[in-house]
Amino acid sequence: MLSAFKSLAAFLVAFQVQSMAHATPAADLVGDALLQEALIAKADAASEIANDRYFSVIDYRAPSNVARYFLIDTHDMSAEALLVSHGRGSDPDYDGMADRFSNIEGSKMSSLGAFVTGKTYYGQHGLSLKLKGLSPQNDLAEQRLIVIHGADYVHADRAVLGRSWGCPALERAVAERVIPLIKGGSFLYVIGTQAEE
Repeated sequence: MLSAFKSLAAFLVAFQVQSMAHATPAADLVGDALLQEALIAKADAASEIANDRYFSVIDYRAPSNVARYFLIDTHDMSAEALLVSHGRGSDPDYDGMADRFSNIEGSKMSSLGAFVTGKTYYGQHGLSLKLKGLSPQNDLAEQRLIVIHGADYVHADRAVLGRSWGCPALERAVAERVIPLIKGGSFLYVIGTQAEE
């Protein structure tokens, strides 16, 4: 029994070392300029942040079939790139590019700026995470019910991801894994290609 335990412990240590060896520096994935911009915005929002282990950056300048949601681990400043949808109102011609952004209820557009995560709940999309907008261009996020959730239309097999009603939707399995990590006051920074309407 003891030797089985030692073997398991050795495997876990080796797995952890291997995982650490494959960690990608955030600056390499996100880009140094965007990472620094997000860190400055994060510092400005420090009083709102209760969960500082992870923060996230979404770069809506990239097309939807490119992994453009960056989950950043503050312990080692490594990052993981994930697929994320944008709002159908942000991409009216459905070419996979978010061209416009809004804070207006009913616009079905994505919003830009700084957010902080709130509580989780189970809704029509399963596990979901409330977002509070911290910027003038997204301060109606709660009223608009802009949340992080999983969706079947977010999948690597799609040439163009499906569109949400303004929410940053992740792949279902990814949402189930990521939402528990970033709930309860984690910072999110979102940029795009154009000024808001």
